[in-house]
Formats: sequence, structure tokens, C-alpha cells
Amino acid sequence: MKNQITTPAAGHDARSSILQVVVWCFSVPILASWTLISLLPAISVLRAWGDFLDVMIAVGFFASGACGLIAAAVAYRWLLAGRSTSAASGQDRTFRIVGLTAYALVWMAIYAIW
Repeated sequence: MKNQITTPAAGHDARSSILQVVVWCFSVPILASWTLISLLPAISVLRAWGDFLDVMIAVGFFASGACGLIAAAVAYRWLLAGRSTSAASGQDRTFRIVGLTAYALVWMAIYAIW
């Protein structure tokens, strides 16, 4: 058998594919850590019970964390249940994951300061 070099699909750049793999390999561990860390505000609510401002800050962190974002995404999909949606391209999904990773890094930094 010969070693065959496969060429990318029409209209698809090999360099773009490598960049997407690198971005996803960098983003997935960050988002997995953020998902676990975003559960900590639930414990902060219990610890701060009785102090209204601290409880509201902890609830705000919980709602803006991964759990709140997942809930918002599910609610958005329910709203669009009867409509047809188009699938995003690989580059669009990569761009979204970069934005979500940046949001997660900023969220974790602010939560660490608080």
C-alpha cells in the first residue's frame, strides 16, 4: 500500500484546519475547568447566607457562569424550536469558542479577585 496524502475538501484550507485544532485543544481544558469552578458560587451562597449583598454577588456569579450560560442556551433553543436554523461553519464555531474561552478566563479572574 502506498502512503496517500489526502487533500482538504474544496474550499477548505489545511492551515485553517490546523488552527482550528490548536484553538480547540487550547480551549477545551479551560472551559472544562471553568465549568467546575463556576459551581463554586453555589457554595458561596451558602457561606454568605444572611448577608444580602454577598448572596446577590454569589448568585450573580452563578448565573453568569457555565450553568447560567447553559441554561440560557437551552432556553434560546426552546424559543427557536419551531424554526429552521442553519448549521454554523467550522470557522464560525471556532470563533465562538475563542470568545467563550476569553469570557471564561475573564470570569475566572474576576471570581478569583472576589
